[in-house]
Amino acid sequence: MTTFDLHFHANVHGLKRSSKARRMLKHVEFLKAHQLDYLASTEHSYKNPLEAYQRLADSTDALGTTIIPGVESVSSEGIDIIFLYRDEAALKRGLGDVKSFAWSVRDVKNIRRNTGALAVVPHPFHISVTAAGSNLSARAYKLLLNNTDYIEVHNGSALNLDKRLKKSCTKPLFPRTIRKMQWTLDLPMHQRGKRLGWSVGSDAHFPGEQYIVGKTDAVVRSGEDVFDFLARRVRFEQVPLMPVESTSMAINYTLLRSLCSTLKEGAIKRYRKAHRHAPALAQATLGCFALHRLF
Repeated sequence: MTTFDLHFHANVHGLKRSSKARRMLKHVEFLKAHQLDYLASTEHSYKNPLEAYQRLADSTDALGTTIIPGVESVSSEGIDIIFLYRDEAALKRGLGDVKSFAWSVRDVKNIRRNTGALAVVPHPFHISVTAAGSNLSARAYKLLLNNTDYIEVHNGSALNLDKRLKKSCTKPLFPRTIRKMQWTLDLPMHQRGKRLGWSVGSDAHFPGEQYIVGKTDAVVRSGEDVFDFLARRVRFEQVPLMPVESTSMAINYTLLRSLCSTLKEGAIKRYRKAHRHAPALAQATLGCFALHRLF
């Protein structure tokens, strides 16, 4: 069995140098304690994905985990797409074509061809506004799937919220949210497209949040690298890497930390998008960046 986490965020952007070092140390300690063969560095395009990849690759050089270069970029429609690359040089070239809000989901096929990337549609029915299945028309979503390589069928970021809602007496008030959480954790077959690989990602933003990863019995063939292997559109199954938080206090803390991270990312995205079209408006959002000091 070979294990892959195809959706992971080092989440060091905006931190002081000492804080970056401490967070990377925690990532390394976690990977030392858990057996993971391949980890895709898919930092958001507005959070310096090249730095995230380089820090992960350097920090894990002595471990048994291979880091795959990638980026989770946001389209002009506000939709997240992950692009994976063969090596660091390909990532550097590819980042120029997937700058935040500078491309459309209609361009994914050309981006794949021009940059040699593998495209993954992450968390297609997540509660966020960046989820392709929830926020594109049915026709646009189907066309996007036809132009990608992988659909993310299991995403671990929903586990804590799903567990919290199941414990809550208010659960009946959130049927649509519950369904989206369930589809994020286990995407129904009829939403997985045709002839696509099935990716599994922890979508972890903090050390110790890699609850699930992907597993496969397929092996890398002689003469192949991991990129060639993934180009076969492997259908991964999920496997737990660590248990989900067990106490309400731990779950609430993790959810609060995730909320603060989401607010910070939302502020950065608003700034970047506004800066592209209205520099004066962008300056008004700068105060939001103070959020990154919370965690």
